[in-house]
Amino acid sequence: MAEAYAIQPGNPDVVLEVRNLDVVFTSDTGTVKAVDGVSFDLSPGQTLGLVGESGCGKSVTALSLLDLVPLPGRVAAGEILLDGTDLIGLPDAALQRVRGVRLSMIFQEPMTSLNPVISVGRQVAETLEIHQLASKSEAWTSAITMLAKVGIPDAAERAGSYPHQMSGGMRQRVMIAMALICRPGVLIADEPTTALDVTIQAQILDLMLDIQRELGTAILFISHDLAVISEIADDVLVMYAGRIVEQAPATSLFAAPLHPYTRGLIETLPTAGPRQDRLPAIPGTVPDLSALPPGCRFSDRCALADDQCRTAEPPLEFLGSGRRVACFKATP
Repeated sequence: MAEAYAIQPGNPDVVLEVRNLDVVFTSDTGTVKAVDGVSFDLSPGQTLGLVGESGCGKSVTALSLLDLVPLPGRVAAGEILLDGTDLIGLPDAALQRVRGVRLSMIFQEPMTSLNPVISVGRQVAETLEIHQLASKSEAWTSAITMLAKVGIPDAAERAGSYPHQMSGGMRQRVMIAMALICRPGVLIADEPTTALDVTIQAQILDLMLDIQRELGTAILFISHDLAVISEIADDVLVMYAGRIVEQAPATSLFAAPLHPYTRGLIETLPTAGPRQDRLPAIPGTVPDLSALPPGCRFSDRCALADDQCRTAEPPLEFLGSGRRVACFKATP
């Protein structure tokens, strides 16, 4: 029998605490730190957005929470406290009792995450059978109920369908049903609306918020799309080249971003008004993590960078009112 996951006394207002998390990848050419000193808290019922360009470390951060970082990657340092218990170093059997029960994840692409030769209803039901030892009949009934709850019409009939027989939006709803069937305290959503059209995207976001209100689930919502983050997140973390460079309540971040990178991201959003021939863009690209520039990692792309920025890495400082920023030139 799998080792039980024991809830330890901790802060009742925080369900997930990540402290100084480092994730490294080792190759013949050396070691690369893909996640560098990341820390954040997640409270019940809260949606925390994690944003940044591709390659900044968002998905690696998410996978590390479930101990799913692909080899040759590994968590090198830090703490991941779920209900007060550090998940780092837990035996595999104990982690199996955490995944899907207290901590679940919706992956980016449901077509590659769902088994193509097993019906969607059976895949949802198996999650309940494995984690809560439900009988096949009980799990099947619960699976149909959950599929209906996530907005799949004729759920009893569609439960017998295979992934290829469903639309992208329906497959994403199945993934959400699988992630929520055991009523987890924390849900990690990694680009859950990517490749969906705007209408289906809005339906999926509304669905996640409705279920959050019902279950009190904390959500870590990962996206490169700031428009989506502005709609769903209570607080936002901005990540660049493996580090958190800014954190703020969503309303404060979008009204008055402090870090030049955050401002650059927000300025790339399309706005209502006269047609623009070209949207603003941040010059350059995210640096190679194996050859980071000295000083601030954003200095090569920042119009405000000076000698201090190019020689010293700015610390992530608390400013009050839920705000943190890592920038010598931070301005409201």
